[in-house]
Amino acid sequence: MKKTYFIILGIIICFLAGLFLIQLTMRKADAETEDKKIALLMNGSRDDLSYCQAQYEGMRRYELGSGATVTYYDNVQPDERFTKLVKELITAGYGIIVCDSYVYEPLILELAEQYPDIYFLNATGTQSAGNYCSYLGRVYQVRYLTGIVAGKSTKTNKIGYIIASPTPETIRQANAFTIGVRKVNPDAVVYVRYTNNWNNDKIAQTVTRKLIKEQEIDVLTLQTNTIMPLKVADENGILTIGNNRDNHELFPDTYLTACVFDWSPFFADRISECNRNRLIGKHYWEGMDTGLVEMAPMTDLVDEGTKQIVEEETAKIIEGSYDIFFGPVFDAKGTERVRRGENLPDSELLTHMDWYVEGVDAK
Repeated sequence: MKKTYFIILGIIICFLAGLFLIQLTMRKADAETEDKKIALLMNGSRDDLSYCQAQYEGMRRYELGSGATVTYYDNVQPDERFTKLVKELITAGYGIIVCDSYVYEPLILELAEQYPDIYFLNATGTQSAGNYCSYLGRVYQVRYLTGIVAGKSTKTNKIGYIIASPTPETIRQANAFTIGVRKVNPDAVVYVRYTNNWNNDKIAQTVTRKLIKEQEIDVLTLQTNTIMPLKVADENGILTIGNNRDNHELFPDTYLTACVFDWSPFFADRISECNRNRLIGKHYWEGMDTGLVEMAPMTDLVDEGTKQIVEEETAKIIEGSYDIFFGPVFDAKGTERVRRGENLPDSELLTHMDWYVEGVDAK
């Protein structure tokens, strides 16, 4: 009995000693925190009133709240100039490089391999490495909700949607928007038109004016960095739904709501991990339940009945009881893409959506 007692006592002592060593190691790692220099590289302008400004403002909120110092670069082209700039930053002692577009990802993956001690973060990318995280918001959840607003607001049953270019990300958002539209208005059609450019005001203006001339749209939304489509729609008395940032004060007579981001908590978490050398390289895809993406307050142009529907659908999404792409889902040609009772896995949604749902007219 005594022998058994001492064996058990020895096991308990070893277990407690192990826990102590683990806690000691963790405390030591936390104590070795280094405030690494941070740079944010943007594909467009920090004052574009859209995507890049949302990234910039999120980082600024983090910067002001944490006391960190961040260096910002606008209009960085995804070519050898990007690589040259990043290498110059690394030489200057920057340890965290944050970027805001999928167009940088191939270059970042090469740099991450060359500089394993430097941390890279990149929005809208889909891949990862040991020292590289891509991140994205499940904006399609909010697009679905704004689609409900559009479907209830249209009188002509013709809704415009200006997109920079067809990618899985933009197609996914347009599809979710259209599902929302047709949930409350099965007769409505969403007219998708491409600018093939994220930032060019002139091109966006031309494409939007052409759509307005060809179709009797009375609601318009967009997925471009330029907000020119909203300006053109507002000039023509067409109701608008924004993206990336709430710009209701610019369009008081036409603005309904918007899909918006709050990047600052995400930046705070990832940068803290980088500073403690604890970043896990992976892809982050966060939704409304984390607060990364949300719907801007609906303006007085949205009626109370519509607001009630949106509030109910929002609660379902946040609690996880509703999946926007739950079948049956048919494409624009009438082919069943998601069978009844099934849904699309994240891998399909993230990188393989190259088809539009029923109700989309895309050119």
